[in-house]
Order: sequence, then C-alpha cells, then structure tokens
Amino acid sequence: MKINFMKKISALLGVLLFATSLILSSNTYAASVGERLTSAEEGWERYDDMDPAIKYEGSGWADVKNESNSVYAKTGHYMKLSGATTNAIKFKFYGTKLRIIDLYWTNRVNNVTIEIDGKVSTYNPNNPANLYQVIVYEVLDLPSAVHEVKLTTNSTNNTFSLDAIDTDGKLVDIYTPMNLVASPGDGQVTLNWGQVQEADSYTVKYGTESGQYTETATATKDVYGNFVIPSLTNGTKYYFVVSAKVNGVDSKYSNEASSTPQGEGGQTDPEQSAGNRAILVVTMTTGLEKEFDLSLKEVNDFIAWYESKQAGSGSASYAINKHDNNKGPFSSRKDYMLYDRILTFEVSEYSK
Repeated sequence: MKINFMKKISALLGVLLFATSLILSSNTYAASVGERLTSAEEGWERYDDMDPAIKYEGSGWADVKNESNSVYAKTGHYMKLSGATTNAIKFKFYGTKLRIIDLYWTNRVNNVTIEIDGKVSTYNPNNPANLYQVIVYEVLDLPSAVHEVKLTTNSTNNTFSLDAIDTDGKLVDIYTPMNLVASPGDGQVTLNWGQVQEADSYTVKYGTESGQYTETATATKDVYGNFVIPSLTNGTKYYFVVSAKVNGVDSKYSNEASSTPQGEGGQTDPEQSAGNRAILVVTMTTGLEKEFDLSLKEVNDFIAWYESKQAGSGSASYAINKHDNNKGPFSSRKDYMLYDRILTFEVSEYSK
C-alpha cells in the first residue's frame, strides 16, 4: 500500500514537472527569421509600412490595400523592378532590437541590403513558401541608441517591398536633427546637432521660455556644428530647438536644449562663478554614484559626448577632470567614464 502511494506521488510529480516545462517553454518562446508573425511579441512594438517616419526614396513606389488582411494593417509598400534602381527605404529607430516584416514569395527580389549605422547585411525574401507577415530579417544585440537604417536592392527584376517593422523601442523621424547641445559663451550660445544628410538647410528657433520660441535663425546645410547665436543677454537663460528643411518641408523639432550666456564681468575665471557651475552625479550600472563639481561647459561637453555615443558615434570612454579632488603629488587626475557602464546621470545647476 505504501508502494502504491509512492507510485501515485511520483506520477503526480512527473505530470507537474511536465506541465511546468510546457509553461516555461511557452513563456520563453520567441519567433525567429522565416516564421510568420502576425503581431508584435511582448516587449516589441509594430510599425506599419504607412508610418510617416518611414521614407521611400525614388520613383515607382506604390502602396497596396489588401482587404483580405493578409498583410499587416491591410497595407504594404512595393515597387516592381525592370532594371537597376537606386530606390531606398530609410528610417531611424531608438532601441536594441529590429525585425523586418515582409512576404516570403517567389515574386520578391532575391537580395535586400540592410545598412544599420553603416554596417551592411543582406536578406532574401524570395521564397517558395508564399507566406505573409514573415520575419525576413532580425538583429537583437544593438547598443541602446538611435540607429539609422537603409534598405536597398541590387536585383534588377521582381518586387522590392516592405510590410512592417518591429522594434523594442520607437521610430524616430528620419529628418529630425538629433542630440542638440547648447554651450554658453560671452553674449552668445554655440549649438551642435547631428547632421541630416538630406537637409537643404536648418532652422533654429529660440526664446527665453521653454517651448516658447520668438526668434529664428537659418543655418546652411553644411553648418550643423558650432553654429553661433550672437547678441544674447548674459545671465539670461535661452531655450533652443532646430529643424531640418528637406525638399522645402520642415522636419519635426529636435530635442530642446538650453544655455545661459555669461560675460566675464569682474570674475577672473567665469567658469568658476557659482552661476556658471553645476554638480554632475553619474550613477553606474553597479549602483555606485560619482559626483563632480564642474563648469557648465564641462557638463555640456560630457552630455555632448554621451548623446553622440548614444547615437552610435564617438569614443567608448570620457575623461572627467577631478579638479579640487586631486590627491597626492599629481598635476591632474581624471576619472574615465565608460559609456556602457553608465546607468543614468543628473545635473544640478548652482543658483545665481
């Protein structure tokens, strides 16, 4: 009787373990390239081919409405090739993962080049499976930053197309300038932002209230770094945004940046005045907090490096001068911050 009881317990444990394994496997399952995926998985967001952040360059593009619901959101973009083309699909996204959703079909091109931040890969949607809403390409290990993507093909016949995009982040308007940084000077502020290759020119708007821009300046297409706004009032805080003009149309505004121009006045070193300094607290991924008493220029330089690296360019480390925290018989000491070890940072400006 005792033996039978133990056998029943063993059988129940076996069933329980089997059920648990099924639950775990279903929770950890992730689709892969070549599989049909009709909606974004948990932790992902799907963007339809009609999203205005996706740009279709060149002529011959068409968008199809498919009432049978075979393609995502019943829409798809395509062009039929009858020779070589320079057409391209471009978009930017913030995140670490990307999936291209399209058709596996015998009438699709057999080679698509996908360029992400200058790194080139390919995928092939020409497939006899004849399936809609298939993961035709994915990448899962990108740094957490804004990434620029370009799709092209060297095929000379069949159909070049796109159905949707999945990412763990969000799409960013491809013509919107990124990472605007404002640095103070004497009666002026210097602006830097990420270049938009297609820009005809840039429009800078600024004012003394956040979100309220009363002044406008125009920069040529070659000027996207060290653009000086002159004739400003020292001690007054200004707020700036920039947009790119592409084919006569203004993009969305960039992030807002602010800065307070400072004159020399009676200060021996204007960067050392209380109103021109800030406390930078950097929290590392280990939980350690590092605090630095810096000039606003040094803080802005650090932010410019961080945002540039976040956008995919720049060095992996940044040296912060420890100034009065120097110890021992050294002329200077610097703390080298590694980008991928930074969790967050906070800036607290001194009151004037």
